[in-house]
Amino acid sequence: MMFKQLLSFAFFAGAAFSRNATFKLISFGSKAQLQIVDGNIYDLSLLNDDILYGTTVSDAPEGSFKYYYIIDGKKESFKRTFKKGDTSTHNEFFGRKDTLKELKTFKRPENFKTWDRTIGKTELFDDSYIPTIHITGSKAKKFFKNPVKYEDSKLEKVTFYLRDSVETFTNVSSSAKNYEFSKFQIKMKLGKNSQGTKGFNGRYVLKLRNGGEDPINLRQVIYGNIIRELGMPALHSVMCRVYYEKKPAGFYTLQETVPTESFVNTEFYGNPKTGVASPPKKIGYIFDGTTGSDFEYKKNDEDYYSVFDMTSDDQSYDRLIAFTKAIKNLNPFNEKELASFEKKWFDIDTFHKAMAMEYLTGDWDGYWYTTANFAIYDDPNESTKNTYKFYFITQDHDETFGVGLDDDINTVGHKFPEISYTTMLNRTWHIAEDDAKYRTLVDKFIASTPSLHKRFQDTLFAIVKNIFNPVAFRDVVDSYYDRYEPEVKWDYSFTRPYVVKDQYPDYGYKDFVDGFEGEIEGVDWSLYEWVKLRSEAIKKEFCITWEGDANPPKETCVPKVQF
Repeated sequence: MMFKQLLSFAFFAGAAFSRNATFKLISFGSKAQLQIVDGNIYDLSLLNDDILYGTTVSDAPEGSFKYYYIIDGKKESFKRTFKKGDTSTHNEFFGRKDTLKELKTFKRPENFKTWDRTIGKTELFDDSYIPTIHITGSKAKKFFKNPVKYEDSKLEKVTFYLRDSVETFTNVSSSAKNYEFSKFQIKMKLGKNSQGTKGFNGRYVLKLRNGGEDPINLRQVIYGNIIRELGMPALHSVMCRVYYEKKPAGFYTLQETVPTESFVNTEFYGNPKTGVASPPKKIGYIFDGTTGSDFEYKKNDEDYYSVFDMTSDDQSYDRLIAFTKAIKNLNPFNEKELASFEKKWFDIDTFHKAMAMEYLTGDWDGYWYTTANFAIYDDPNESTKNTYKFYFITQDHDETFGVGLDDDINTVGHKFPEISYTTMLNRTWHIAEDDAKYRTLVDKFIASTPSLHKRFQDTLFAIVKNIFNPVAFRDVVDSYYDRYEPEVKWDYSFTRPYVVKDQYPDYGYKDFVDGFEGEIEGVDWSLYEWVKLRSEAIKKEFCITWEGDANPPKETCVPKVQF
C-alpha cells in the first residue's frame, strides 16, 4: 500500500513539473544563473557572442511560479513571475523588475483623423519595453572616448536587444554631434539585417539623442507621442540603454531621422497591420527646413530657397518654387479653390495640428517661432505633372515646454506661457539670427480668413481639452516618471567615457525628479507648470474647459476671439 502511495505521489509530482520554460537574460557579468523559488538553480549559457544568456528548463512547474537571476553570485532583490501558459520570457535585463510596463497613452480627440500610412511602432519602438544597444569593437571604444576626433566612424558591431528579438549590424556608419555634452548625440545608418533587408522594417537611419538642456530628458518623447495620437506624420522614439564594450554609455532616446528616405518610406507608405512599407519606385522630394526657411514666392531667387537642405543628388528647387507660387496665387476666401488646393498641393489638417503643438509647447526652435527644424515632403502618389502634394513634418522637439527660451524669443519672462497665439498672426518676425521675415504658411492657412482661423482654433481647443491640460497630461506623464525613474538613476550612477569639463547645464538625478514640478536652474518652468500655465491662459482667453477642471470658466465668460 505504501509503495502504491509513493508511486502515485511520484506520478503527480512529475505531472506538476512537465513543461518546458525558456529564460533569456541580458547581462554584462561572467556567470549567469537562474533560481526557481523552492526549486533548482540552473546555469545560463551564452546564446550569442555578446551579452544574451539563456536556458530551457524541461521540468518547470505547470502553474505560475517565482524565480530570479544571479550574476556572479549577486542575487536580484526581487522575484519575477513566470505565468501559467507561458513558454518563454522576453529578453529580460538583470536587475530590472518590470521587463514590460505599458505607458499610458494620450487621448486622441474624437473628430481627429488618424494617420494610417505608417508601419507603426513595430518591435523597435515598442515603448512597453526598454531596448538595450551594445556597441563593440576597437573603433567603438575610440568613438565613445573621443567623439570629436572620431566624429565619423564605421562601428564594427551594433547589437539591438528588443523585446523578443536580437539584431546585429556590422560596419555601421556613425557620426557624432553636440560635443558640448558628455552624453553626445549619435547618428547611425544601418545596413542589412539577418533577413537581408535594411534596418528594422525598412527603418535604417536612426539617432541616439539626449536632451542636454532638458532636465528630465523626456520632452522629445512626450511631444512625439502626442503628435502621433493627433494623426499626423511623426517620428517614432523609444528610451533605451546604450553600452559600449560592456561599459555604460547612457540612457538615450532612440529616434527616427525625419529628412531621410528611411523615414518617408515607413511613415508614408506603410501598413500598420503588417509593419511592411511599400514605397513607390521613386519617392518625392524631401526638403529639410533649416533656420530661415519660409514659403514666399521668389521666382528667380534660389538663394532664398537655399536654406532648405535637399536630401538627394537629383533634387532641385523646382517643386518647392511651384508650391510657393501656388500659395501666392491661392484665394483662401474661395472655398472651392481652397478645397482644390488642399487636395492638390498641401495638407492643411496636419499643418494645423503641427502649429497647435508648436504654440502649446513653446517650440521656439520650430517653424512658427524661428522657421527651423521642419521638413516638407511631396507624395508622388498624390501629385501630377504640374502639382505636388506636400505634407508638413515637425522634428527635433527637445527645446520645448520652456527649455532654452532666451531673451531673443522670450521678452516677457515667466509670463511667456500666457501669450496668446493671436499675437503671432500676420506680423513681421526676424526675431533671431537668420530667422525669416514672415510666416507665410501661418498667415495663409490660419490667419487669412475667419473660416481657416476657426478651423485652426477648433484643432487647438480639441488638443487642450483632451491632452494639453493639467489633468489629462499629468495622468499620462506620471506613468513615464514611474517607468523611467530607475533608468535615470542608473544614468547618473557612472562616469561617462567622454567627459566635458564645466558642462552647462550639468543636470543630475535630482534635477530629473524636480523637473516635473519643482524648481531647476536654467529652466524657468517645470514640465507640469508649463502645461498648467499655457492651458489656463487659453481657458481664460477662450472660455474652454476640460474633464476634471477644478476651476472651470463662469457661464458669463466671453471668448476674446469670436467668428
